[in-house]
Amino acid sequence: MSLASSPRERLAAIVEHQGHLLPAQGPIGVFIHHNTLHAFQHLPFEQALLEASKLFKTEPYMTAAGFRQAIDKGRIRPEDIDAVLAQEPDEELWPGGMTLRMLRRAMLLPGVREFWPETIAWDMNEGEILDHFRGDLAPAARAALSQDDPKELFRFCQAHTARLPVELSAPVRPRDGVLAAAGFDIDGVVQPLLIKLTGVFLDQGLAFWTMPHRADGFWSASRRILSQPLALDAHGLRRLTGYARMASQWDGTEAVQRFLEMLGVVEQDWETVMQAELLALPGWAGLMHQLELDPSLYPHDVVPASLMDFLAVRLLLTTAATAGATGDPRHWRQQRLSKADPKAVQLVQTAVLFDAVQLAGLSLKVLAALAPTELQRAFGAIQDFGDWPRRHVLQLAYERRHARQILLPLDRYRKQGSLVLQETPQRMAAQVIFCIDEREESIRRHLEEIDPAVETLGSAGFFAVAMKYTGIDDAHGAALCPVVVKPQHAVTEQPAHGHQESYRRRKVLRRLWARNSRSWFIFSRTMVRGWLGTTLLGLFTILPLAGRVLNPYRYGRLVKWLNDAVVPQPRTELAFMREHNRQEVSADGLLQGFAITERVDRVAAVLGPAGLRNGFARLVVVLGHGSTSLNNPHESAHDCGACGGRRGGPNGRLLAAMANHPGVRAGLRERGILIPDDTWFVGGYHDTCNDDVDLFDLEAVPSTHTADLAKIRVRLDQARALSAQERARRFEAAAWGIDAAGGLRHVQERAEHLAEPRPEYGHCTNAVCIVGRRSTTRGLFLDRRAFLVSYDATQDPTNVSLAALLSAVIPVCGGISLEYYFSYVDNESYGCGTKLPHNVTGLIGVMNGYESDLRTGLPWQMVEIHEPVRLLFVIETSPDRLLETMRKNPQVWEFLVNRWIRIAVLDPAGGPPLQYRDGVWEPVEGDDELLPVASSSAAWYAGRREHLPLAQIRSVAS
Repeated sequence: MSLASSPRERLAAIVEHQGHLLPAQGPIGVFIHHNTLHAFQHLPFEQALLEASKLFKTEPYMTAAGFRQAIDKGRIRPEDIDAVLAQEPDEELWPGGMTLRMLRRAMLLPGVREFWPETIAWDMNEGEILDHFRGDLAPAARAALSQDDPKELFRFCQAHTARLPVELSAPVRPRDGVLAAAGFDIDGVVQPLLIKLTGVFLDQGLAFWTMPHRADGFWSASRRILSQPLALDAHGLRRLTGYARMASQWDGTEAVQRFLEMLGVVEQDWETVMQAELLALPGWAGLMHQLELDPSLYPHDVVPASLMDFLAVRLLLTTAATAGATGDPRHWRQQRLSKADPKAVQLVQTAVLFDAVQLAGLSLKVLAALAPTELQRAFGAIQDFGDWPRRHVLQLAYERRHARQILLPLDRYRKQGSLVLQETPQRMAAQVIFCIDEREESIRRHLEEIDPAVETLGSAGFFAVAMKYTGIDDAHGAALCPVVVKPQHAVTEQPAHGHQESYRRRKVLRRLWARNSRSWFIFSRTMVRGWLGTTLLGLFTILPLAGRVLNPYRYGRLVKWLNDAVVPQPRTELAFMREHNRQEVSADGLLQGFAITERVDRVAAVLGPAGLRNGFARLVVVLGHGSTSLNNPHESAHDCGACGGRRGGPNGRLLAAMANHPGVRAGLRERGILIPDDTWFVGGYHDTCNDDVDLFDLEAVPSTHTADLAKIRVRLDQARALSAQERARRFEAAAWGIDAAGGLRHVQERAEHLAEPRPEYGHCTNAVCIVGRRSTTRGLFLDRRAFLVSYDATQDPTNVSLAALLSAVIPVCGGISLEYYFSYVDNESYGCGTKLPHNVTGLIGVMNGYESDLRTGLPWQMVEIHEPVRLLFVIETSPDRLLETMRKNPQVWEFLVNRWIRIAVLDPAGGPPLQYRDGVWEPVEGDDELLPVASSSAAWYAGRREHLPLAQIRSVAS
């Protein structure tokens, strides 16, 4: 944080700095996956976890119980723990005795039990931990303790556990001081009111009444409301009106400074107190900050959001509540707070020490024979290897096994070459370009399994077309590109020639429906008419509700059929072409469409890195993706992250239209990308929730390609049904042994279900990102766990394509993986808990019930089957080329050197996989992970719900 000259500047600098600690999630309608600990990304991963956990009171790793389950299932093996411990220095704890590594291994296998100060008394009295030694001790440890009494050994440990003094500390927040002084929690009166004010200020159309004067800013509008006579008479806030009137001439910054002074906060404590107040409601504060930084995130009504204003209102309420509870708003500073009961904490330390001594097989005789310095050293080693350090080692072992589960079978598959039953044709019948999204792995595999003459490729789902897109029914445009990219071009969907009248009738009917819906929305919320309407017309809602609940699939199809039958469906086209010498600019300053050279650039940016410079099929399908489900506030979290949390169908449609243009093909030929005259591109959209596949602009497909189009549509239908069947194995509501048609029906029904908390699992299986040729992974069962990025290093001698890919893939895929990691390891703090109590507020987020902090992160229903590992990037290139490329991009290099991701390479020149660890490339070799062979994907996953290892599918051509 830079130095500032005046108090106002210093306050502004503090607020700006603290804003980085807040959640970076925007409105839930444009949910963008990102690194939850983005503010700590400049630190090494392990250090960031610990610092964030201390600040936010969160968990850094999976629970100890979770790691115990992983060990029991073989997901972590003893050799993994040994390999991790071998990387640390070892030493003897006493001459000729146990080494540090031996002690730590004993504490990890089978593991020290967990104890807490709140329950240690019960453990001692009722838990029977002193009645006998542990039943899961190793034979050697059990034999060593055979002559000892558990109670005596515990007393010995207790005698050598340091007694803890009673620690007192000054309160950081007024709430803590008031609670200690008066036994009154002012958060109970401050936060409900602050939540209501913030919610109605940021509301995007859900509230019946808009907040008065909200165009003047949050501080000004809130102060006016709170200064009204009789506005509030809540317990603990009776002085609020007076304070609000006192502040009538202050802006937000001055209000913050004045209220801090009233609360007795000296300048050197400003940052500490302001940080604590902002983190008391991080969800609301974070959203206010994000909308201040980027007003384009607003779905509808833009209002002047300000984190300083939010803090000013919070301090106004806090000052009034503190004064009301103690009489003097400075009184809270005089209090002293005690930490946890030192006796309970000491008992916990003794219990852990007692547990570790048992696991190590250290008998009373051995311990008593040690010199005081040796005993202190041994017990100190146990205490130093506490809960977090133990879980850190287990996390590394967990990730080591995962890396070997991927790299060893992948290397085996690469070495053994083609063992398939079919030969790849000289020219593919069709090629389908999907998003790199790991959810597309299954449909890609099934498509190639059904027809070896089909090849699939992967590219970031915005397909290099960053644009602000306005659909035919959209009120305003939306950016379809990664959130870090600001589109420079606008593209509009418009009715095709001869369909203007159909479009006009469509607009009239949609406006009529919208007007009636809005009228009913208002009508139902008035006092008399709302009661009357609910009484008289509520009966008519029973039938639609019954249909939604009893047969969501058929009801959803009925609604779609009625919509298609009643509302005209005009044929449309994209207005995306712009002449070289014309700079048509839209109202928001964007270029209207793309010039010919810009179109060539976009198509080349997709085809070139994938190595698709020749060998084109007669038909190339470009499939964007998204997700459609009912009553699911987190729906946009299932959409395409590369499209800014929106659906990527328009991007696929636009890239196909560009690639079909003769001028674009001529420009591509100059760049060495040779598209035959008989190749036609078709854009499309894949819904990853209901597995629908729609293809666009089919009327433009030449008649010579009718048979090719019909064949690929059949293949896509077959593949999406099989993919749905594979997905259904994860859902407990799906019957065992369900066939492909039943699986498709099941996922379509889930998407239409009114009360389904898991319409799809999203990215919860993500674990690896493979950047390389499709031949490296074609024919492998990857269990929907791999982001698949098409890249051919042999056609990229200068690493230009690799640099472009990594600059997009690492932040996007890494951000997705890290958000799932943190939402899993601490779902209540980093995630947003279970969906069941969530209510949408203001069309901007969800709360628990009617009043809570805005919940950020991912709900449990999206992460419950996730494996919390840092994403493993497997890149097909040489180690030197990769590091040279990554060093040139500071953001990408930061991800690597600070260990937020894991990196491995498959060198096209041969040799074992190499994994990068702390500046050294280490070969990954061994025979502890095999590569099973299955006749088909369905045969491999049949009857199994768990994560499955890699397998070779014999029916797919390599």
